[in-house]
Amino acid sequence: MEFRQLSYFLMLCKELHFSEAAYKLGISQPTLSQQIRVLEGEIGAPLFDRIGKKTVKTEAGELLEHYALKVFQDLENAKNAISDLIDLNKGHLRIAVLPSDLDYRLTEILIDFRKQFPNTKVQVFPTLESLRKVLGNEVDIGIGLKGEADSRLERIAFYTETYSLFVNEQHDFSQRKSVKPEELVDIPLVMYPQGKCGRDLIDKWCDRQGITINSVMETGSATSLFQLVQKDIGATIQPSQLIENFQSLGITSIPIENAPTRELDVFYRKDKYLSKAAEGFVKRVIERF
Repeated sequence: MEFRQLSYFLMLCKELHFSEAAYKLGISQPTLSQQIRVLEGEIGAPLFDRIGKKTVKTEAGELLEHYALKVFQDLENAKNAISDLIDLNKGHLRIAVLPSDLDYRLTEILIDFRKQFPNTKVQVFPTLESLRKVLGNEVDIGIGLKGEADSRLERIAFYTETYSLFVNEQHDFSQRKSVKPEELVDIPLVMYPQGKCGRDLIDKWCDRQGITINSVMETGSATSLFQLVQKDIGATIQPSQLIENFQSLGITSIPIENAPTRELDVFYRKDKYLSKAAEGFVKRVIERF
């Protein structure tokens, strides 16, 4: 069994179409078919069923795919470990993070990280699909809301934060020490659109409190929301720590009684080699928050 044959096999598992898989591999369809037949002969069982124009994996195909993926992941881990050994300052770090307010707060971490790993290329992908991207090996590290336990992942809880009401410093509530949930009902608010995880968290909290908030304007950017608050278009409900970034705009944060909270995790695949640069980044996230 050769690595080349396994790579052909895995591409066919992904595409489940001989012509498409052959095209992406840069080989002819007869060549792909012949290599799959050789592999099936060595395995001693069919790996795919051809049902009309459809190609589906057999049970043996499912098993081989599982172990072939592990083989290629182990090989990639070995390459990365050796690369780390040779030069700690080179590499590529891909990070998936909740969009808007959370990726906004990574700036200081990235600046500090750059000082220790000046030759490591870093890519940050704001996304609501951090979990899928980590499991799909599209990124190395994910940062997002606390999720259910998954045997494939190493999860590290690093921060629990409350939400506050943010108002213009001229707002009637600006001198308040706190605000009750029911008082939010009559306040015009600028918020993330429904469907954004930050907004969904607030809406679920409102349901538990038996209240409905009045959203007069919605945008997907934390910066634009705070600019709207600055212009007194409305108040907003956001993670309390964000006041560190926007206080200069003439904005005040007011604690909410029985406030909404969120728990944040940093996570990565257990079977994936975590480079020194990735370890350094995770350490900085935990220390910073």
